[in-house]
Amino acid sequence: MNIEDLENYLNIDSNKYNEPSLEALNYYLKRYMLTVPFENIDVQNGVRISVEVDDIYEKIVNHQRGGFCYEMNHFFKAYLEAKGFTANMVSATIHTPGGGRSLKGSHMSLIVPIDGVNYVADVGYGDLPISAMPIIDQDSDAIIEDINGEYRAIYVDDHLFYIQKWKDNEWDTEYEAELEPRDIHDFDYNIEYNQINPNSTFVKRLLVTMPKSYGRATMSQNNLTLTKQRDKEKYDMTSENYRQFLKEEFNLDVKINRLEP
Repeated sequence: MNIEDLENYLNIDSNKYNEPSLEALNYYLKRYMLTVPFENIDVQNGVRISVEVDDIYEKIVNHQRGGFCYEMNHFFKAYLEAKGFTANMVSATIHTPGGGRSLKGSHMSLIVPIDGVNYVADVGYGDLPISAMPIIDQDSDAIIEDINGEYRAIYVDDHLFYIQKWKDNEWDTEYEAELEPRDIHDFDYNIEYNQINPNSTFVKRLLVTMPKSYGRATMSQNNLTLTKQRDKEKYDMTSENYRQFLKEEFNLDVKINRLEP
């Protein structure tokens, strides 16, 4: 991985911070999230996913692509470690509408400890703030305010924490995650499942999403949705317009087979 080329691509000033800190983490996190979209286009196109750092570097920097959680957080972990941080991959389970759960451990999140505090620095989830979230006790009032809403990360016990977003006057759990550090190969089963199993959301549906200065842009096989504060603009997706939307909103230049005529 060529750090200089990566930082040029992310528009990161390599001289801005000389050592790990919360301010540095937030700077790197924001630049990454505003540059690299979350996307599952390779899965949709039947292209095998590699979680080797050099392969992800090639995809993101040289081909100006994004990826899903296993690619994004593994790669961001490698970058943070090159900048002197400690970063731990952890196993997470998505909470779905109606009280359901995803396949256990199907999401990979990222924790960065700084000065005795664990911060969630997850660049591979489709709805999180563009700053790190301290994991806090449940009775704490510390929250992260973002253009897309209010968020918090809370300890459930010594082994588990929740990521939550304020919705409809209550805290809604986005996912639960274990605190135990994991190796990338601990996710091998879920990486395979989310590439080929017809029951996987990533196999069933296209998802491209990215935080923006105005809020968030999200593309499915049916619509492009631009979320601006509480307002949503929706545009129908067709074989004629999807490449333009990909380029304008996500800086992606790639064919999506299911949207071709």
